[in-house]
Amino acid sequence: MRFLLLKQFIIFLSILTSLLGFIYFYSASRLITGFSLGGSVVYVIWLLVGLLVLLVPITYGFSRLSRKEKTQTFFAYLSFTNFGFFTILFTLVLGMDIFRLLDFGFVSAYSESLFQFLVSLGFPLDGVTEVKGFSLAFTTLGLAIGLSSLGVYNAHIRIKTKIVNVEVDGLHDDLQGFTIVQISDIHIGPTIKAKFLKRVVSRINAIHPGLVAITGDLVDGPAPVLKKYLSPLQDLKTNLGTYYVTGNHEYYSGVLSWIPEIQNLGINVLLNQNKILEVGNAKLLIAGVTDLSAGKMLPSHQTNPKRAMEGGELCDYKIVLAHQPNSIYETSKYGFDLQLSGHTHGGQYFPGNILIYFAQKFVAGLHQYKNTKIYVSRGTGYWGPPLRLGAPAEITVLKLMKKQ
Repeated sequence: MRFLLLKQFIIFLSILTSLLGFIYFYSASRLITGFSLGGSVVYVIWLLVGLLVLLVPITYGFSRLSRKEKTQTFFAYLSFTNFGFFTILFTLVLGMDIFRLLDFGFVSAYSESLFQFLVSLGFPLDGVTEVKGFSLAFTTLGLAIGLSSLGVYNAHIRIKTKIVNVEVDGLHDDLQGFTIVQISDIHIGPTIKAKFLKRVVSRINAIHPGLVAITGDLVDGPAPVLKKYLSPLQDLKTNLGTYYVTGNHEYYSGVLSWIPEIQNLGINVLLNQNKILEVGNAKLLIAGVTDLSAGKMLPSHQTNPKRAMEGGELCDYKIVLAHQPNSIYETSKYGFDLQLSGHTHGGQYFPGNILIYFAQKFVAGLHQYKNTKIYVSRGTGYWGPPLRLGAPAEITVLKLMKKQ
């Protein structure tokens, strides 16, 4: 298993570095041209861009090996923030190039007006040879900086409490208004620590939920380094407990060492298993399946919704936790009423929140698939770049309601 994970990790870093190289160098070259830069400053820019490209895979590998927390956190923020900034910049640069090609008159007028405005403010623009190129480059860079700053703020400060009413035909009277709080994709790791998780736990406890569901990707790194940051989870207050299923990142992070650590916090880990809970006279099934990709990395953890249902077929309402939304195609065959998932992050930030729809049918929110409802959380934390744009972080409050 370790050799397979190492091989996958090396392939991942190789693909990531190649992709970043293209994104960074294309963006930088277009801005250099737009700003009419030349001479030694260009060589300095290319050197910095090359270092920034290499910084991301180096930091990602370093985060898996180093135990020096402050150093790790510093480089993680530096590299992943520049990763996010350049992906936003790349998208805007492409837009800039398209505008130049499609110029209907508006772009030329805007460019001239902006250029003259900057001159009036005293900008030394005598060396600019192409007004339109400079103005578009200036606007693009400014937008990228602004959007990146907003994205950082959204990821760390603006966690939305989202209330979702799940309407159910023939819901048992004792389950009316029953509350499930879902959190997902927290990714405790290089840039998300106990302080962030403590805020999340405090928000959950104020809701007084019936139960809490954690739908995978709770951690993103080795247990010996990160386990201390999960301690706030032991302060969760619920009526019927906290339930957790594995996500793909747990398998990248050594899932067998993580499971006992999570259980020690008083959390029920559901590995193709279930619990039957009594809510008044109603029986509520809470089941969980392992991540959809788990069997490729750990055969004993092959996802198995059939086994997860066993013994709970006659319950009044049946919920299954499954990290990846695509598990719905199997879980729906076994009579589950509701699947709770995460994984997509809702695309996390622009342009990912648009491109994600090419990879996932169920990206965010409540949907119906055959006889099973599925709710997909946009996630509570983030992965990689500490940014969120157009895909707000959420703590989800799901309320079971009789269908009117």
